[in-house]
Amino acid sequence: MGFKMNPFLKKVRSRQLKLAFAESMTCGLVSHKLNTIRGTEDIFPGSIICYDKNVKISLLKVSPLLIIKHSPVSKQVTEVLARNLSHLIKANIFGAITGLATSDAEARHPKGTAFLSVYNGTKVKTIKKVFRGTPLQIKKKAVTEMFQLIDSVIK
Repeated sequence: MGFKMNPFLKKVRSRQLKLAFAESMTCGLVSHKLNTIRGTEDIFPGSIICYDKNVKISLLKVSPLLIIKHSPVSKQVTEVLARNLSHLIKANIFGAITGLATSDAEARHPKGTAFLSVYNGTKVKTIKKVFRGTPLQIKKKAVTEMFQLIDSVIK
């Protein structure tokens, strides 16, 4: 059985939460999924697509040394993205995704690897997943996983 967005959104609203995202691998697909549901403007102030490492560095203030040490696709970088997003968008829950939806000879992780972080203003919860499928299937699975992770954090 798949993840149900309507009960999730009801829970988000009942707690008067606002969600914001820093998306790398998914390139805005999390935001798109949320925004295609009617009436989400009250819980979704915005997101940042940070596919390029220079956007991570300049806008989201990720240290270049952290990227060199751990790679752009890492737990450490994803957690910083989630935390630092809180300085840019007014929300309560901040989600971040990095990963590889396609093969990359220089990557430290296999295709399908994704790191997902959720920051609630005090704590960060991060998970690592390896999805299989086409690039779009991998991204869609990561989107669902992001909403499930947020759901687990706001229980």
